[in-house]
Amino acid sequence: MKTILSLLLICLPITLFAQTNTQYLEGAVPLKDGKVTFTSEISIPGLSQKQIYETILQWANKRFQPDETFNDRVLYQNPEDGDIVIGGEEYLTFTNTSFSLDRTRIYYMMRISCLPEKCNINITRIRYWYNEARDGGEKYTAEEWITDKYALNKSKTKLYPISGKFRRKTIDLKNELINDINTTFKQILQEQDIRNIPKTQVVNQPTSTPKEQPLVALQPATPVQPIAQAQPATSDNQESLIAQATRMTITAGNDEQFEISKECWGGFGEFFGKKVAYLLIDTQKTMGNLLMTQSESYKISFFTPDNSQPALVINCKKLMSQNINGEEAKKMSPNCETAKSYNMYVGEVLK
Repeated sequence: MKTILSLLLICLPITLFAQTNTQYLEGAVPLKDGKVTFTSEISIPGLSQKQIYETILQWANKRFQPDETFNDRVLYQNPEDGDIVIGGEEYLTFTNTSFSLDRTRIYYMMRISCLPEKCNINITRIRYWYNEARDGGEKYTAEEWITDKYALNKSKTKLYPISGKFRRKTIDLKNELINDINTTFKQILQEQDIRNIPKTQVVNQPTSTPKEQPLVALQPATPVQPIAQAQPATSDNQESLIAQATRMTITAGNDEQFEISKECWGGFGEFFGKKVAYLLIDTQKTMGNLLMTQSESYKISFFTPDNSQPALVINCKKLMSQNINGEEAKKMSPNCETAKSYNMYVGEVLK
């Protein structure tokens, strides 16, 4: 018995260390101007700015290639200044077994500034699309999901189970990208038979990026199509188009768009003499409810099969919201589940 107890005591510190790995704890997710921004510097002694730029551009074009699943790609390149901007999109997998697959889609922007004998790397504009195959999924930004405030307990000693796994995998991805660039330079140096080059060092500290250029015009790909050019349908065929629709989206706030299921559509009605549209959003849909709460107006878009542009767009001004139980929601939409609770949003239909 004493032998078993001794073994448990020996293993205990190892277990505790695994649970509190400091690389994921306080300060591991830095904020710059209110935005999550990972900043690193890679030193490459002996290489010119042009050599570093060409090497990283070749690496970026190989790693970030759009396909049917992802739309990641090189967004911007400037050989004169040595700047490269990448729009990244890939999966972060939490668990993958024969019984379940738990993963999220992540979007991010990676800016690399190439200089003589070094390069500065910034990874920012990080967003997530979780459970995308389930009722349109849920969307989060890094600022409201993986920062110390939202992913760590009050004593900053442990990760929360849900947001913590996003934080852990995001940090792992950042490290993977930096290490991948580091390895690429090692291979290039070996091919060129450059001798006596000190080992590349990665310094995970904030650095100032010279020749900073605005990136306002650069937008990473989004999972749903923009609706700026869509035209609302006439009132006489609205019900028909809604019945045919297989997808619905909500656009609110600063043109933020998220996908919702058909159960969310509650129908048209009249409220104090105004024509209104009813929406029912599961209270567990954190991002969707947060966006609707913060918005005074929004658009409901309906997509028919095999059509990337909406067949119907309903512009609404929010009048009120109210929490209702699943039984009440089911009376408005038969697809709602009685075991859930919903937030009902009432919006005046604008012409």
